[in-house]
Amino acid sequence: MSSRRKAGSAPARLPEPSRRTVLAGASAAPLISGLVPYTVTSDPNLAICQQWIAMDVEHRQLLAEWGTLEGWLIKNRGWFRLSPDERAVVREGARFSQIEARLDELETESHVLLKAMRPAPAKSVEAVIANLSVAGRLIFEEDHPEAHGLIVRAVRDLAKLSTPK
Repeated sequence: MSSRRKAGSAPARLPEPSRRTVLAGASAAPLISGLVPYTVTSDPNLAICQQWIAMDVEHRQLLAEWGTLEGWLIKNRGWFRLSPDERAVVREGARFSQIEARLDELETESHVLLKAMRPAPAKSVEAVIANLSVAGRLIFEEDHPEAHGLIVRAVRDLAKLSTPK
């Protein structure tokens, strides 16, 4: 979220996430959603990963909405030429502020969950898959295509191998 404008700092233009980034980020979501719920496995690491991935999905959706709304506000309301008082009366600006506030909350909460994931060893194959799914979402395909591909394939392969026949 460092690429979006922080309150009180100079405005920055956020490009909308590419279709490829959104698809790559969502590639592990079906695998995670099909995992055994935490209460059945008694593996807290699995629950933490599932919670982090749900927050990441929300984060990515909000970033896309934020980018679209920012572009609209710039084009139709001259957003960066408005004073804070003028921005406060723009109806669409309220949603923009809500999104920014929620993105800040998600960033803080996701860092807490990531720290909780690190020391906890996995107690199930599902938790290993969940940990790798988180790693796959943290590594963007455009930045590290080989690493991202290996992680996504490992998630897919482990899920397939762990499915009862």
